[in-house]
Amino acid sequence: IAIATLFKTAGATDITLCDSLGILSQNRDDLTPEKQAWAVAATGKLGDALKGADVFLGVSAPGVLTPEMVKGMAKDAIVFAMANPIPEIQPELINDLVAVVATGRSDYPNQINNVLAFPGLFRGALDCRARAITDNMYLEAAKAIASLITPANLDRENIIPSVFDSRVVTAVAAAVQQAARQDGVAGE
Repeated sequence: IAIATLFKTAGATDITLCDSLGILSQNRDDLTPEKQAWAVAATGKLGDALKGADVFLGVSAPGVLTPEMVKGMAKDAIVFAMANPIPEIQPELINDLVAVVATGRSDYPNQINNVLAFPGLFRGALDCRARAITDNMYLEAAKAIASLITPANLDRENIIPSVFDSRVVTAVAAAVQQAARQDGVAGE
Protein backbone atom coordinates (compact mmCIF):
# COMPACT_ATOMS: atom_id res chain seq x y z
CA ILE A 1 0.00 0.00 0.00
CA ALA A 2 2.87 2.36 0.77
CA ILE A 3 4.45 1.63 -2.62
CA ALA A 4 1.13 2.17 -4.39
CA THR A 5 0.70 5.47 -2.56
CA LEU A 6 4.11 6.64 -3.78
CA PHE A 7 3.31 5.49 -7.33
CA LYS A 8 0.07 7.46 -7.23
CA THR A 9 1.85 10.52 -5.86
CA ALA A 10 4.38 10.18 -8.68
CA GLY A 11 1.58 10.23 -11.26
CA ALA A 12 0.56 6.61 -11.86
CA THR A 13 -3.15 6.47 -12.59
CA ASP A 14 -4.03 2.82 -13.19
CA ILE A 15 -2.93 0.78 -10.18
CA THR A 16 -4.32 -2.65 -9.32
CA LEU A 17 -3.17 -4.18 -6.06
CA CYS A 18 -3.26 -7.88 -5.27
CA ASP A 19 -2.83 -9.82 -2.08
CA SER A 20 -2.57 -13.57 -1.55
CA LEU A 21 -6.27 -13.95 -2.45
CA GLY A 22 -6.11 -11.93 -5.67
CA ILE A 23 -7.17 -8.48 -6.82
CA LEU A 24 -8.24 -6.04 -4.13
CA SER A 25 -11.76 -5.96 -5.52
CA GLN A 26 -14.77 -3.95 -4.42
CA ASN A 27 -16.60 -7.30 -4.47
CA ARG A 28 -14.48 -8.72 -1.63
CA ASP A 29 -15.77 -8.52 1.92
CA ASP A 30 -12.50 -9.51 3.59
CA LEU A 31 -10.51 -6.31 3.00
CA THR A 32 -9.10 -4.13 5.77
CA PRO A 33 -9.96 -0.43 5.55
CA GLU A 34 -6.48 0.23 4.12
CA LYS A 35 -7.05 -2.32 1.37
CA GLN A 36 -10.62 -1.13 0.77
CA ALA A 37 -9.21 2.30 -0.14
CA TRP A 38 -7.43 0.63 -3.07
CA ALA A 39 -10.26 -1.69 -4.15
CA VAL A 40 -11.17 -1.65 -7.85
CA ALA A 41 -14.14 -2.95 -9.83
CA ALA A 42 -12.07 -5.76 -11.40
CA THR A 43 -12.04 -9.24 -9.94
CA GLY A 44 -9.71 -12.21 -10.28
CA LYS A 45 -6.23 -13.38 -9.45
CA LEU A 46 -2.77 -11.94 -10.15
CA GLY A 47 -2.79 -13.14 -13.76
CA ASP A 48 -6.04 -11.24 -14.37
CA ALA A 49 -4.56 -8.06 -12.89
CA LEU A 50 -1.54 -8.32 -15.17
CA LYS A 51 -3.41 -8.56 -18.48
CA GLY A 52 -2.12 -5.61 -20.50
CA ALA A 53 -0.16 -4.20 -17.54
CA ASP A 54 2.96 -2.13 -18.20
CA VAL A 55 4.61 -2.88 -14.85
CA PHE A 56 4.61 -5.63 -12.26
CA LEU A 57 6.08 -4.72 -8.90
CA GLY A 58 6.14 -7.64 -6.51
CA VAL A 59 7.05 -7.55 -2.86
CA SER A 60 5.41 -10.82 -1.97
CA ALA A 61 6.58 -14.41 -2.25
CA PRO A 62 8.77 -16.64 -4.41
CA GLY A 63 7.32 -18.12 -7.58
CA VAL A 64 3.94 -16.34 -7.67
CA LEU A 65 4.56 -14.93 -11.16
CA THR A 66 4.67 -17.24 -14.18
CA PRO A 67 6.01 -16.72 -17.71
CA GLU A 68 2.41 -17.09 -18.95
CA MET A 69 1.31 -14.15 -16.78
CA VAL A 70 4.21 -12.07 -18.10
CA LYS A 71 3.27 -12.94 -21.70
CA GLY A 72 -0.14 -11.38 -21.03
CA MET A 73 1.41 -8.05 -20.04
CA ALA A 74 1.86 -5.10 -22.40
CA LYS A 75 4.65 -5.01 -24.97
CA ASP A 76 7.96 -3.93 -23.42
CA ALA A 77 6.70 -4.59 -19.89
CA ILE A 78 8.82 -3.99 -16.81
CA VAL A 79 9.05 -6.56 -14.02
CA PHE A 80 10.34 -5.76 -10.56
CA ALA A 81 10.37 -9.11 -8.77
CA MET A 82 11.51 -8.02 -5.33
CA ALA A 83 10.84 -11.03 -3.07
CA ASN A 84 14.15 -11.95 -1.51
CA PRO A 85 16.11 -14.19 -1.61
CA ILE A 86 13.91 -15.91 -4.20
CA PRO A 87 12.00 -13.48 -6.46
CA GLU A 88 8.43 -13.83 -7.66
CA ILE A 89 9.93 -15.16 -10.90
CA GLN A 90 13.48 -16.01 -11.89
CA PRO A 91 14.72 -13.40 -14.41
CA GLU A 92 16.10 -15.97 -16.82
CA LEU A 93 12.54 -17.25 -17.37
CA ILE A 94 11.36 -13.90 -18.75
CA ASN A 95 14.41 -12.00 -20.03
CA ASP A 96 13.22 -12.39 -23.62
CA LEU A 97 9.63 -11.40 -22.73
CA VAL A 98 10.17 -8.01 -21.06
CA ALA A 99 12.03 -4.76 -21.60
CA VAL A 100 13.47 -4.72 -18.08
CA VAL A 101 13.60 -7.09 -15.15
CA ALA A 102 14.95 -6.21 -11.72
CA THR A 103 15.18 -8.07 -8.43
CA GLY A 104 16.50 -7.46 -4.94
CA ARG A 105 19.37 -9.86 -5.54
CA SER A 106 22.97 -8.86 -6.03
CA ASP A 107 23.67 -11.74 -8.43
CA TYR A 108 21.32 -10.32 -11.10
CA PRO A 109 21.52 -7.02 -12.98
CA ASN A 110 19.38 -4.16 -11.70
CA GLN A 111 19.53 -4.90 -7.99
CA ILE A 112 16.91 -2.79 -6.23
CA ASN A 113 18.05 -2.46 -2.63
CA ASN A 114 16.93 -0.06 0.08
CA VAL A 115 20.58 0.64 0.89
CA LEU A 116 20.52 2.88 -2.20
CA ALA A 117 17.99 5.19 -0.54
CA PHE A 118 18.13 5.07 3.22
CA PRO A 119 21.64 6.23 4.10
CA GLY A 120 21.20 9.34 1.95
CA LEU A 121 17.58 9.84 2.97
CA PHE A 122 18.50 9.84 6.65
CA ARG A 123 21.65 11.92 6.06
CA GLY A 124 19.64 14.57 4.21
CA ALA A 125 16.85 14.60 6.80
CA LEU A 126 19.29 14.85 9.70
CA ASP A 127 21.44 17.51 8.03
CA CYS A 128 18.45 19.85 7.57
CA ARG A 129 16.84 18.80 10.86
CA ALA A 130 13.68 17.68 9.10
CA ARG A 131 10.68 17.35 11.42
CA ALA A 132 9.08 14.71 9.19
CA ILE A 133 9.77 12.51 6.19
CA THR A 134 7.37 13.34 3.35
CA ASP A 135 6.36 11.45 0.24
CA ASN A 136 8.04 14.20 -1.77
CA MET A 137 11.31 13.48 0.02
CA TYR A 138 11.01 9.80 -0.96
CA LEU A 139 10.22 10.68 -4.56
CA GLU A 140 13.08 13.15 -4.84
CA ALA A 141 15.42 10.50 -3.40
CA ALA A 142 14.26 8.11 -6.13
CA LYS A 143 14.79 10.74 -8.82
CA ALA A 144 18.30 11.42 -7.51
CA ILE A 145 19.14 7.71 -7.67
CA ALA A 146 17.75 7.44 -11.20
CA SER A 147 19.66 10.53 -12.34
CA LEU A 148 22.97 8.77 -11.71
CA ILE A 149 22.43 6.53 -14.73
CA THR A 150 23.13 8.71 -17.74
CA PRO A 151 21.22 8.15 -20.99
CA ALA A 152 24.45 6.89 -22.56
CA ASN A 153 24.77 4.21 -19.87
CA LEU A 154 21.10 3.29 -19.60
CA ASP A 155 20.18 -0.14 -20.93
CA ARG A 156 17.96 -3.04 -19.93
CA GLU A 157 20.60 -4.37 -17.53
CA ASN A 158 21.65 -0.98 -16.13
CA ILE A 159 18.67 1.02 -14.89
CA ILE A 160 19.95 1.79 -11.39
CA PRO A 161 23.35 2.49 -9.85
CA SER A 162 25.21 -0.12 -7.87
CA VAL A 163 24.86 -0.16 -4.10
CA PHE A 164 28.62 0.51 -4.12
CA ASP A 165 28.34 3.72 -6.21
CA SER A 166 29.88 6.40 -4.00
CA ARG A 167 27.75 9.15 -5.58
CA VAL A 168 24.45 7.77 -4.32
CA VAL A 169 24.43 8.93 -0.69
CA THR A 170 25.50 12.48 -1.56
CA ALA A 171 22.96 12.82 -4.39
CA VAL A 172 20.11 11.43 -2.30
CA ALA A 173 20.98 13.56 0.74
CA ALA A 174 21.01 16.74 -1.33
CA ALA A 175 17.69 15.89 -2.99
CA VAL A 176 16.07 15.05 0.35
CA GLN A 177 17.24 18.32 1.91
CA GLN A 178 15.83 20.31 -1.01
CA ALA A 179 12.50 18.45 -0.82
CA ALA A 180 12.31 19.00 2.96
CA ARG A 181 12.76 22.73 2.41
CA GLN A 182 10.10 22.76 -0.32
CA ASP A 183 7.70 20.85 1.94
CA GLY A 184 8.33 23.18 4.89
CA VAL A 185 9.60 20.43 7.19
CA ALA A 186 13.27 21.49 7.33
CA GLY A 187 14.24 22.81 10.74
CA GLU A 188 17.51 24.49 9.85
